[in-house]
Amino acid sequence: MYELVSPVNPLAVLRYMGHLLLVFSAVLLVPMLAAFVLGETDAAVIYGSSALITAGMGALLQKVLPDFELEIKEALILAALTFPLCSLVSAVPMALSTGMPFLDAYFECVSGLTTTGLSLAPPSPTRLFFFTRSWLQWIGGIGIIVLVLGILIRPGTTAFRLYRVNFGESRIRPSVITTARTLGTVYLVLTLLSLILLLFSGMPFYEAVCHTLSSISTGGFSTQAASVGAYEGFMIPFLITVSCIMGAISFSLYPEVLKDPGTLVRDPQVRYLLGLSLLGTALFALTLSGGAGGPELLHMLPDAAFQVVSALTGTGFSTIDMAPLSDASKGFLSAIMCIGGSIGSTTGGIKLFRLIVIVQLIRLVFYRFFLPREAITPLKVKSQVVDPDDFYRIMTYILLYSAVLVLSAFIFMLYGINSADAIFETSSALATAGLSTGVTTPGMPPLLKLVLCADMLLGRVEIVPLFILLLPRTWLERNRKNGEKKSTKDTA
Repeated sequence: MYELVSPVNPLAVLRYMGHLLLVFSAVLLVPMLAAFVLGETDAAVIYGSSALITAGMGALLQKVLPDFELEIKEALILAALTFPLCSLVSAVPMALSTGMPFLDAYFECVSGLTTTGLSLAPPSPTRLFFFTRSWLQWIGGIGIIVLVLGILIRPGTTAFRLYRVNFGESRIRPSVITTARTLGTVYLVLTLLSLILLLFSGMPFYEAVCHTLSSISTGGFSTQAASVGAYEGFMIPFLITVSCIMGAISFSLYPEVLKDPGTLVRDPQVRYLLGLSLLGTALFALTLSGGAGGPELLHMLPDAAFQVVSALTGTGFSTIDMAPLSDASKGFLSAIMCIGGSIGSTTGGIKLFRLIVIVQLIRLVFYRFFLPREAITPLKVKSQVVDPDDFYRIMTYILLYSAVLVLSAFIFMLYGINSADAIFETSSALATAGLSTGVTTPGMPPLLKLVLCADMLLGRVEIVPLFILLLPRTWLERNRKNGEKKSTKDTA
């Protein structure tokens, strides 16, 4: 953080935004091709033109600006700008091709790229619209920076800093470039596996593609107004649940699982994910049944299981209507959404690793009552010792997360929305989950749309980079006190 005493280099940020725009122009080519296949030629021209303009802007930035080695502070700024910028770029062709108001199109693209799933869809969405937003969720799931690292950035300090800001310092390959490509390969394999599963269930090809892109990215956009609840039977919800769980497990774990399958069940985050899913299913079924037991409780279990996994993994598919749920049910799902999945997965929320650290801290506090004062008891997760600096960052993030949630819900309540719905909707946005009680509609006030956009972006980049982006000291030279200036002058 001390690096931020000196301002960032805007030219360095702009240079690498050029890389970002070049990669994202290729992302826009996929909806163009889909538009041709689906017979929407006007939309194909719009997306093709947008891709060409975006590529031109990216190439121009790279040509006119010198090369720089990114500092950590500039990598943080780039991480903060990636999702708002790419959402802005993709909102232009979406607004032009659908006739949506630009703010609604921007909201939809933010929801897609942050893998949230809240929607302001137009009254009669086209098949291209459904595909495009699912495609944006798939791209947002793997992370646009991974694409930049895997395609354009050469190995070196800049690549390491970009990787570190977005994924931390752990690597599964010797270099961050090969690690990024391995993560991309894992993501692609999981996507193909999910597609095969949904095709096996009997889902039509187009719908299977859209739901695959949305489920493995834990995004939650559906081609159906009733989401997964529109499909009859047990098989489709079950297989989508499997896909959601695959997306909620850290991608860095999969290469280890190929060598030793037991790694999966030994991973503490996976164990918490499965344990919370089972416990949450029982508790949520109890809230759905109104505290009744017996056959009524058993009848609720399939929907409860699907909904708990969907909320915990931050996917946002639903088989039941959220609006008529009791406040107890809404409160429970709000809490589950805020937890999220594994670090290193496509999920949002506080993340399971941070929850495990808090649980271990509570255990340690109680153990200390029975140990000598001089006993050394480090805070551990499995065999990993949690460094004090890491613990401070975890607690800071949780406090910031809570503060943003409270402020956002309060703004919703100022507009007359009851507290249960306000907390549910803002929890869904901040956790990038996408479940809604019906509050999120095209007719909602523009300020509330902007609040949800901010929540989705903050949830996706994990708050700190966006806050740093807005700090004046990030961009302006720090002013010294007059006394310091005078002292320097006298010394000279």
